[in-house]
Amino acid sequence: MARSRSNEHDAVKQTILETAAKLFAVKGFASASMNEIADGAGISKAGVYHYFESKTEILRVMLTEHLNAVSELADEAFGSSEAPRDKFVTFTRLLIESYTRSTSRHQHAVLVRDIDFLPPKDREFIVSAERRIIRSVERLLKSIHPELIERSYLTRPLAMLFFGMINWTDNWYSEKGRLSPEDLATLAAELFLGGVEHAIVSATQAVG
Repeated sequence: MARSRSNEHDAVKQTILETAAKLFAVKGFASASMNEIADGAGISKAGVYHYFESKTEILRVMLTEHLNAVSELADEAFGSSEAPRDKFVTFTRLLIESYTRSTSRHQHAVLVRDIDFLPPKDREFIVSAERRIIRSVERLLKSIHPELIERSYLTRPLAMLFFGMINWTDNWYSEKGRLSPEDLATLAAELFLGGVEHAIVSATQAVG
């Protein structure tokens, strides 16, 4: 059965976004051209403009879709009936599984490097979505380590250290290694959570 016009439209639009994500990740947003996006997607330059009015709009839609996907992963993990520690492990696994898939990996690389090319209003929308996810991790960390409730000044640094560890996984991880994304996620989550308790004690002693 032939695809409907709507399905075909969505498929072409997604191809453009995936092609652009790879180009932006490799060359950078500023250096990639609409001609290259069109060639990579297998359509004309005019065809690209039929779906997107500018390269900046492609970037906006791409990053918005990426943050929406990450938000859904957070909702899936944090909205479950699992114990707090298990929720954290699940969220870490979902993130790493996502970041080790090619399209998501490219989108994430573009988010880290090229978000400043968005207009301020669009950039603030993306940053706000990131902040919501960070706050969710902070709340979860307090559930796992209640002593953080009285030491709230530690929760943001701990959350950012967690994301700093996870967000660069795509730069070095290889599926040819012995660890699957799930194995790596369990290792990362347990390494992080296992060190938090000691870090709380050390930081408290240092700060006084």
